[in-house]
Amino acid sequence: MRRGISHSVLATVAVAMAIGAVTQAGAQEKSRLDLVLERGKLIVVTMSTAPPFAFNDDKGQLVGFDIDIVRLLATALFKDPTKVEFVIVTAEGRWPAIESGRADLGVGGTTVYPDRAVRVAFTRAFIDSGISVLVSKKAGIKSLNDLNQDKHSVANLNNPQMADRAKRFFPKTKVLTFDTPSAQFLAVRSGRAQALQIDTPTAEYFAAQSKDEFDVLPGLLGASQNNAIYLKPGDFKWWLWLDTSVGELRSGSWYAQYTEVYQKWFGRNPPPQKFYLQQH
Repeated sequence: MRRGISHSVLATVAVAMAIGAVTQAGAQEKSRLDLVLERGKLIVVTMSTAPPFAFNDDKGQLVGFDIDIVRLLATALFKDPTKVEFVIVTAEGRWPAIESGRADLGVGGTTVYPDRAVRVAFTRAFIDSGISVLVSKKAGIKSLNDLNQDKHSVANLNNPQMADRAKRFFPKTKVLTFDTPSAQFLAVRSGRAQALQIDTPTAEYFAAQSKDEFDVLPGLLGASQNNAIYLKPGDFKWWLWLDTSVGELRSGSWYAQYTEVYQKWFGRNPPPQKFYLQQH
């Protein structure tokens, strides 16, 4: 009996020590926010092929709406918008780069979807978007009904959401799949495809850059979209700072800076800061 009690006590003590060790390790683990402040710069995952969100300009510089938003975050953290290291990845490379801890956060025209939220955490949206269809003027396509013919091809990105929308809105149209928005655009420009589906700001950007070649079809493919910052789950302190910052950009103390960036890339004002501003 004493031996049984002794083993039981030892087992209880061992479990308690293990729990204590885990608890202590968890307590000592630093938030990514603390690590970022100690490091003195942000490390950010993005793409370089998604204008006007994140892309290389004619000089090879990484620019875009999302890039400027990140520089506002760097200004808040370090009082210096240049304290950012960008890690360029493909669309599918975004999630592993965050899951592995390679980067602090990610941006780049990234839409919030519930299946993506299984892998990464999202802040609230820092821009509302939609999905539109960009068409070649040479094709004479004026509506989704015109596009929905087997003689036409549409350029999609390699993600399930675009595949689902193609089946829903133009099931007769042939689908060509590409890894980047720039490749989609080149497919339409070269005549391989007559249309592409993409975030509405991107479609409008391409159309504005090449007014004689492209049109954006009226209407959206389904509901509006939310583009957000994404990060590795489980770090509440880091998520809270990022989400609070986005809230202040959209409808708080940083709204003036947000408006400046929004006007720079979209040529118009963002949605009102607060509902009551519309009354004055």
